[in-house]
Formats: sequence, structure tokens, C-alpha cells
Amino acid sequence: MILGIDVGGTSVKFGLVTPEGEIQHATRFMTADWVNGIGFVESMKKEIGEYLKKYPVVKGVGIGWPGLLSLDRTKVVLLPNIPSIVNVPIVEILRSEFPQIHFKIENDAKCAALGEYYFGSNKQRMQTFLLLALGTGVGSGVMMSGKLFLGGRGNGTEVGHMLTTRGKSLENQVGINHLIAYTKEQLALDTAKKSSLHKEAELSPKVIADHVSKGDALAIAVWNDIGTIIGESLVNIVRVMDINNILLGGGISGAFDYFVPNLKKAMLQHLPTYYTDDMYIGKATLENDAGLLGAAGLIMEAI
Repeated sequence: MILGIDVGGTSVKFGLVTPEGEIQHATRFMTADWVNGIGFVESMKKEIGEYLKKYPVVKGVGIGWPGLLSLDRTKVVLLPNIPSIVNVPIVEILRSEFPQIHFKIENDAKCAALGEYYFGSNKQRMQTFLLLALGTGVGSGVMMSGKLFLGGRGNGTEVGHMLTTRGKSLENQVGINHLIAYTKEQLALDTAKKSSLHKEAELSPKVIADHVSKGDALAIAVWNDIGTIIGESLVNIVRVMDINNILLGGGISGAFDYFVPNLKKAMLQHLPTYYTDDMYIGKATLENDAGLLGAAGLIMEAI
């Protein structure tokens, strides 16, 4: 049995994961409570200890972090949401506290790629693929010939921070907050108020997608534009990494059917048939469990 831990800026999720990918005994803690209480590291040690005491079958603990890690995977070197953890030798601390347990840490988006590899239902077990996590931020992970690709210093494939043809990062073009801001800009230009989105008190990717299904021209145009931006960015990644299996996850992937046609159109326009003849673009399958299962995948990789 593996203990998976998914660290986020809002909450920290714990869950026992079987080798088959079943999550048991999941618990959520508020990140702010840990930071403002006895401290993040002490809180993590305490809760891990409680789990290990209660479930002695656990042999390994995998932890996913929303930041950059040291090349030797012993500490987090950049984590804006939880600055108190930066450069703390978290793996050494945990191994010292629980010497009988195997610990591994990784970036959360890279964990999500591992999770899809070990537990996802896209598994004709693709050996090489890119996972693009489209949420508030844009994260990514690459499996290369069955191994997680880390890059030269351990933090490669930060796709969300690539510049687009419009001079902004991909994350600042298609992240959820920017998607909503862009939609509001388009609504402000719709002075005739033709769009049914004007009636919505609050916008979200799901709300905007729902209006596409109603034939709303403005909502359709928004998703077409998002698809084009992502598609143009994927052209760069496909060319650089020589990867043509792509999984799309995160909150925006719920609108997959609405933005992927333009995404594919952009890719087909700019890529030769070497890449496109057997190109696969699909939805990631683990949804809200991607973080926990991905963290567990770290231990699957080690055993």
C-alpha cells in the first residue's frame, strides 16, 4: 500500500493507494492551517505519523508539490504558495523521522503524468506522451519511453511558462482566471448584448462551455481562440520533444470537445505528416484524483 500526498496552495490531500490505483481512506487538510499552526513541516510529519500508525501496511510515501524541486529530489526550491518550505530538506527530515519508509517527492504536474501512466485508462500504456494540465495554472509532465522526463536541472517541461505568439505565457492566455477575464472583455465589446452569457452572475469554464452547447456565438468564439492558442503552443512542444501523444487534463479539459477542433486545426496547419499521421490527442482520465494517484505513482516507479 502507498500513501499519496497531493500538496496544494489551498489544501493538502492524503490517501492510501493500492497498486491497482484504488484510493482508500482519503483526508483533506487546509494548507493555511498547517502554515499558521505548528508549521507546515511539523504538520506533515504529524499527519504522516498518524497514517503510518493506523495503516502499518504502508511501505512508501509519494508527495506532489506545486513548485520546482532540486535535481536530487530532496527539497523544493521554488514554491510561491508556501514559501516556508523552500530549501527545507524535506525528504531528509521525513526519512530521519520514519527510516523504515521510502519517500519520494515530485512536481505535481509531473506526478499527474505518472498517475496517467500507471493508473489511467488511456493505457494501451503509452510509453511516451505529454500531459497538459489546464487549470488555474498550466502544468505539464512528459513520460519518455516509460520514464518521467525531468530536464537538465530537474524542472523541464514547464510548458505553461512558454511564450505564445501573442507575447504572453501560455498560462497567462488560457489559465482559468485569464479565460474568464478574456470572456468578460469580449462581453464588454458585445454592446448589443447578443450573448446569453450576459445573464450569468458568475463565469466559469463550465458555464462558458454550457453556452456553447446553446449555440452562443461569443462562447463559441472564446473556445475557438483558446484552442488555437493551445494548438500553436503544442506545435512547439511536438517539434522540440518529438512527442505526438497528448493528454489534456485540468478544469478546462471539461470543454475538450469545444476547443480541441481548433487546437487540432492549428497543429495540422503547422506540422508535417511525420507528426500528424498517428497523432493522438485525448482527455486525461484521472480528473480530481490525478494528484493523489500521481504521488502514488512515484512509489510505483521505485518498486
